[in-house]
Amino acid sequence: MALFQFPQSGAMDELAKKMNNNLIAQLNELPIDAEDAPKLCAADLKYSRMMQGKRLKAKGVTLTVTHDPDDPLVSGVSWKMDHDARYVTRLPFTYVNTKRDYSVDGRINKSFKRKEIFYSYIVWLRGQMPDAPYSCPNCGGATTLGNLTEGCKFCGTRFIADDLYPKVINYYTLPAAQNLLKRLKPFAIFGAIAMTAFGLIYNFKSIFVEPALYGIFSLIGWILYAALAAACGAFLGYIVGVFSIFGEVIVRAIASIPIIIKYGTAKKRLPRFMHHYSPDFSSDRFIGKIISMLNIIVYSEDIDNCALYCGKPIKYDLSDIIDMSYNGIIDVRKCFEKNGYLYINLNLKMNVVSCRDGKISNGGKIFRLTVCRNAAAPEDYGFNVKAIKCHSCGGSFDATKEKHCPFCSNSFNLKDYDWIVTELNVK
Repeated sequence: MALFQFPQSGAMDELAKKMNNNLIAQLNELPIDAEDAPKLCAADLKYSRMMQGKRLKAKGVTLTVTHDPDDPLVSGVSWKMDHDARYVTRLPFTYVNTKRDYSVDGRINKSFKRKEIFYSYIVWLRGQMPDAPYSCPNCGGATTLGNLTEGCKFCGTRFIADDLYPKVINYYTLPAAQNLLKRLKPFAIFGAIAMTAFGLIYNFKSIFVEPALYGIFSLIGWILYAALAAACGAFLGYIVGVFSIFGEVIVRAIASIPIIIKYGTAKKRLPRFMHHYSPDFSSDRFIGKIISMLNIIVYSEDIDNCALYCGKPIKYDLSDIIDMSYNGIIDVRKCFEKNGYLYINLNLKMNVVSCRDGKISNGGKIFRLTVCRNAAAPEDYGFNVKAIKCHSCGGSFDATKEKHCPFCSNSFNLKDYDWIVTELNVK
């Protein structure tokens, strides 16, 4: 069976845009609690969606999300992240009109509408050779690409190369500027009404007394006067709206400077710290992995049995969270090595929707995490977050879903294989 042909740069951009639009269509067709996950999603993303679906059902909440692409379609590639020696990543975007409905017991409790930019991390692997190590996207078994195209030896699932690569490892949305004319329309209408009302009140006597004295000609004159006042008011309202939006843009631009600085610092600091331990380290893939891990931890039914978290009890009640999205803000606080393990302290800003006692609430939350990994552990090049082989019995399993070997019940320390979260606080 022929393996996937690695596309050229220009063709890769076009394929990334097409995949992003296909992902949007798949997400619109498949609700979060559906048994089938979008085919383009990597295994971790599918798993976190499945866990979120269980959380929604447990809370009695139905979440309906639709992303309607703009007409005409506006899409592109935000930037090209191809400095990683093992991976080529694209971040395509599409302008969409998003609607989120949260229904409790069949009645809509909260509804949100806004214009957004839909981003997705799409990953290709360089040099897709048959003997390259991979993790089965279905069961997490450690194998090779060549073996997967012939059939996974653990679960028997057969794949073609298109089923394996490229894949979407994460996606998120950010608010987009609304149509300028639509935003200015309320200002113009308010200005027209205000100016007309002011003119009528200021000239009350002339308007309501003189027409009775001078007849229809005076009435026509005052109608023209009202129309002129409305036109002037609409124009003034338009001008006020323009300055208001301009001021808002300036304020947002100033407010975004710390965000840009923090993200740029993280992009430089992480590879600089990790270069000695993992020369092929990619900060973008790392951030995507941390977001996937956070989602899995948050939606875990039993945090004590979650293999991705090994730390003190979390004070914040995660069980109320029913929806969560990354808003592009990351702040790397500290990176260090201690006793042969790597530690990274970072903050992630997330938009969080919670449900308690049947009531939906939303707001921004800062997740403060410490992640840890054995300094000697090789970089995980599979699409599963964790696919390991038990040192006791040799069984291979997906450690994202298992804290103990399902074959011999032997416990293991996951941080010797890959990143785990050792501390989590929510603010």
